[in-house]
Amino acid sequence: MSKSKIKGALLAQGQETSAHCSPCFRNSKLYKIRLVNKQPTLFGQYSYSEQYQLLAKAMKDDLYKEREFKFRHPNDSEKEYVRHYISSPVNGNAFLAVGQFKNDKDFAFVRILLKSAFYGEPYLVLEKYAQSFRNPDILAKMVESAFNWVLKGQGVKLVLEPWEPDEQVMWLLDYEESFMNEMAHIAPNDLIMVGYEDALEDYMMKLARKNEDRKPKISKKSDDILVYIMTDHKEAILKFLHQAVKGQMTPKEITRPFRFLYDHKITDRIPFKAVIKEFPEVAGLLDERRYNNWTNPNSTSYDYDPHYINLKASFDLVPFG
Repeated sequence: MSKSKIKGALLAQGQETSAHCSPCFRNSKLYKIRLVNKQPTLFGQYSYSEQYQLLAKAMKDDLYKEREFKFRHPNDSEKEYVRHYISSPVNGNAFLAVGQFKNDKDFAFVRILLKSAFYGEPYLVLEKYAQSFRNPDILAKMVESAFNWVLKGQGVKLVLEPWEPDEQVMWLLDYEESFMNEMAHIAPNDLIMVGYEDALEDYMMKLARKNEDRKPKISKKSDDILVYIMTDHKEAILKFLHQAVKGQMTPKEITRPFRFLYDHKITDRIPFKAVIKEFPEVAGLLDERRYNNWTNPNSTSYDYDPHYINLKASFDLVPFG
């Protein structure tokens, strides 16, 4: 598959893994993440390590291509797989896809939670693996090997233990909450921008370019917000805006999702009057001067705003179609 088709497939499949799905759907399996010290104790036993920061660093090194993961089938070393990050790894919480990408379903999702908001220890979720791997333990062994190759010389190895808890694990909600918690505390200099690996951004920019030729001339006199949405999924985009604006109280918070969509060429620059018509509840919180300032890329920057960056992850869950 071409890069653009891969990204489109990731986006389409990722949207199915949304807040509207069961929090623990059928085609998923959970594993506890263990780090084991390679050096045995005086009694010949192997102990667990708490150096989970080594795993977070491994993902960062992989993303920056300083020491990349190698995904190979455990029963056929010639059979190689590639990975794409769906969202930026943040302090060890990551969402990626692993597969050969021969078609639009030839991959599985791997969701890693080193810092869980709901549960006391780190774990991993394999999602939508059936078509590419059938047996999730095969994929789990591939993830183990990929990490352990990067961890060489660190004195520890990764072990994934199948986890079948008595109670339902709300892993999707846990990931969203954990991701937000870490984004709120991460230093701007440590933010990892996914770039090419961000399936959403390039896909949506291509979609916007595709629609550019058939896009009608937009009159800035219109106060209908749908006129300014430049994709075929107008209602889904509008629903995303309502969810993102709900509960926000400052001009910057209210304006952030409008700027996000404009920066990613999903909408034209929506005039203030169209915003107020669609969102009358913000009329007393936002004035036109501040709105125009925050939506103007030449006036303000969101480069190091963690909430702006996290909108990519939220947008990835928008149910299109």
